[in-house]
Formats: sequence, C-alpha cells, structure tokens
Amino acid sequence: MLRFDGFIFTLLNLVVLYVAMRHFLIGPIQNVLAARKEMIDKQFATAQSKEDEAMQLKQRYDGLLENAKEESKQIVEESRTRAGKEYEERVQKAERQANRILEKAKQDVENEREQAMEAMQKQIAGVAMAAAGKILKEQADSSVDRSIYDQYIAGIGESHEADGN
Repeated sequence: MLRFDGFIFTLLNLVVLYVAMRHFLIGPIQNVLAARKEMIDKQFATAQSKEDEAMQLKQRYDGLLENAKEESKQIVEESRTRAGKEYEERVQKAERQANRILEKAKQDVENEREQAMEAMQKQIAGVAMAAAGKILKEQADSSVDRSIYDQYIAGIGESHEADGN
C-alpha cells in the first residue's frame, strides 16, 4: 500500500522540483514577461506622448490655418475698401477735370462772343463814321440821305451775317 517514506520522498521531490522550476523556469519567464510589460508600457507611453504631440501640432496647425483664413478675409476686405476708395477718387478727379474743361469752354465761348461784339461795334462805328462823312461832304437832299441809310442798314446786316457764320 502506501508507504510513508515514499510519500515523503515524493513530497520532497515535488518541493525540490517546484523550487527548481521556480528558480530556473518561472523566475526567468516572469522576468522576461516583466521586461516585455515594461517595454510595452514604455512604447505605449511614447505612442501616447507622440499622439498628444501630434494633437497639439494639429491644433496649432488648425489655429494657424484659421488665422490665415481670417487674415486673407481681412486682406480681401481691405483691398476691396481701397479699390472702392480709389475708384471714388478717380471718378471725382474725372468729374473735376470735366468741370474744368466745361468751364474753360464756356469761358472761351464767352471771350469769342465778346470779341465778336467788339468787332461788330467797331464795324458799326466805322460804317456810322463813313455815313457821317458822306453826309457832311455831300450835303445832299433827302434822297441821298435815304440811300446812305439803306447802305448803312445793309452794312450792318452783312456784318451781322458774317459774325453769325
């Protein structure tokens, strides 16, 4: 049957086997598993820090992109405003220049009209003096006066027609 000394020997073998396995097999396996766990934890921490860094860079990039969009909108708006102001300034300048040209043309027409009036007055004065000279020289009768008057009227009409054309 069962013998007590075999039982102790078996038990002692099991304890020795357990200690030997623990020391030579389970200990190194646990050390390898602990080292692997530590390595995986480091890699996970590194990956997490890289992910955090990437998220920060993404947020920074998104912020810069948003700022760039805002700046571009602002630049476009400023350009539109400047272009509108420049357009208005050019229109006003053109209007002022057109008004100056129009005023100059009006002044030129007025000057020409005054010169024509002066020339006509000189012609009328010349015709009147010629008529007065004829009257004084001839001391003629009323028929001569009538012909001088007709000549005077004809001279005025001709000078007026010449000025009108």
